Amino acid sequence: MRLSTFACVGALFLLALSGPAPAFDLAGVTVAERARQGDAHLVLNGAGLRRFLLFDLYVLALYLPEPAHDAHSVLDGDAPRQVRIILLHDVSADRNVELLRRGLDANNSPRTLTAIQGQVEQFLDLIRRRGTFPKGSVIQLDYLPGTGTQVWLNHHLAGSFAGEEFNRALLKIWLGDHPVQQSLKAALLGE
Repeated sequence: MRLSTFACVGALFLLALSGPAPAFDLAGVTVAERARQGDAHLVLNGAGLRRFLLFDLYVLALYLPEPAHDAHSVLDGDAPRQVRIILLHDVSADRNVELLRRGLDANNSPRTLTAIQGQVEQFLDLIRRRGTFPKGSVIQLDYLPGTGTQVWLNHHLAGSFAGEEFNRALLKIWLGDHPVQQSLKAALLGE
């Protein structure tokens, strides 16, 4: 019995030395275990599918400096974070805007939304100008402490929004008290 314990410990040690865990597949999308954001190295906190009726709409992955399993610690922490959305169907800009606005309204107080109204409108205009987002499109939201949120569309910087409050309001769409899908929230928090 003692020999097998050492063998298991040795195998785990060798596995740890072999490098980062491999990416995994979710609905045909490869989800990386790690992400970079400038000089910051982020780890996958969780990933899940956004479903509506019988359709898988998108894969969403949340990356943080270190794992967190409580929504409040993610939302209240002023640390680098990244949300990566990969669309599984074509989505019109109007539909995207409607769903984003609905998620923002359901999870943020009127006072918060009033304070960031200009940023929200600029963000939604950015989405509208894009038109249709084809299947496979990647929308990435990078939060950089002291800078704000950078919005990347298909790996091209599309816009920047100062401050933490805007990013927190967006994250609440998935991690707030009334998330777009409870099972997706649980998946993002590694539950």
